[in-house]
Amino acid sequence: MPTIFVHGVNTRRDPSYDAQQQLTARFLARHLHGAPLGGTAINAETARFPYWGDLATPDWAMKSLPAGEIDALGGGIDNRLRPLLAAIHDALPDATTAGHEPLLTLARHDFESAVDTLVDLALLEGDPPDVVADFAMAAQTYAVPFRVPNQPPTWLAACTSDENFLAQFLFHAQAAAVDAPQALGVFSAIGNALATGVGKLKHAVAGAGAAVLDRAGDYASTKVLGWARNPLNENLGRFFGDVFYYMDGRGDQAHPGAIPQRVLGEWDAALTAAPAGEPLVIVGHSLGGVITYDLLSHFRPDLQVDLLVTVGSQVSHFEEIKLFKQSQPGAGGLIPRPANIKRWLNVYDAVDIFAYACARVFQGVTDYHYDTHTYVVKAHGAYFKQARFYERLRARIDGLP
Repeated sequence: MPTIFVHGVNTRRDPSYDAQQQLTARFLARHLHGAPLGGTAINAETARFPYWGDLATPDWAMKSLPAGEIDALGGGIDNRLRPLLAAIHDALPDATTAGHEPLLTLARHDFESAVDTLVDLALLEGDPPDVVADFAMAAQTYAVPFRVPNQPPTWLAACTSDENFLAQFLFHAQAAAVDAPQALGVFSAIGNALATGVGKLKHAVAGAGAAVLDRAGDYASTKVLGWARNPLNENLGRFFGDVFYYMDGRGDQAHPGAIPQRVLGEWDAALTAAPAGEPLVIVGHSLGGVITYDLLSHFRPDLQVDLLVTVGSQVSHFEEIKLFKQSQPGAGGLIPRPANIKRWLNVYDAVDIFAYACARVFQGVTDYHYDTHTYVVKAHGAYFKQARFYERLRARIDGLP
């Protein structure tokens, strides 16, 4: 049976979504495919991604957000770059050292974080999605030997600018790739887009100036996100809108709503196409974990799942406030894991404000902490962009009975 990934809130189909999906698919195939589970190997080469984000689109495209003078405080900075600026400034012990070469400065302090930033820029600027995904995977793989404790590659010492760092990184990462000829084409195709992204990032840092570089000890990310209310409100608006849309319109077992129908239809199609005997693995991110638990505990309790992985999810919180169809008001004690879920891993980052632990609410679930090495708002979407996340997940799966 296949591996199925159920996405979470604030997910809309665009080039960035397509590239992220392909990147996730590649990482799942590399790290989870072949993992033993109950005596049978996981098939992660045919991962499927049921998409439901279009069902929760606001009628007026978020025109309910107020606009006015407060939105002008950002000085023309691209809203999409604000989280990257916040990550750079929060990662550095002294944010003023970012200066005019923020990416190079970050690389010298934390090389892997700089590579993560390049991947983010590729997802924002690059196209087509398969090239972006190939680059992101190769870049993350190259960075693995240089992770914490920070031991950057020797060539970094000679770099003099962000542009020089990018050129050197592309050269060395491509040369180290397993399939160097194919990587050459990928790195050449993505080079111009990354150069554009690096230039925009440098301009954004320079444009932030003293408005962001806080010398009194406040978090830089707070100021970056506070530049303009609109981008933060838009994200939070879609977050809560998706939650409300699902909860209000999910229906019940006899009459499933639009999202359950969409996701269950994809599941059934995947199961029909899969060879018999393979384990079924479902990965649910954020609200995707909530939807998956609701579907398995109420809508499809007959569906046997060999492994459920919830990541940055709110399953335990929803159970505590009794929002699931199968919630038991006033039950007290630990909630039994649904019988059709044979194994359950729950992953959270302590700084991800939308992630919850499960082991103190449910029986038979194993929590583990994963550090995205990023800051509060960015952490929620960082898990599936990082090679080390999949490595850690594979190690946990290998330890399961």
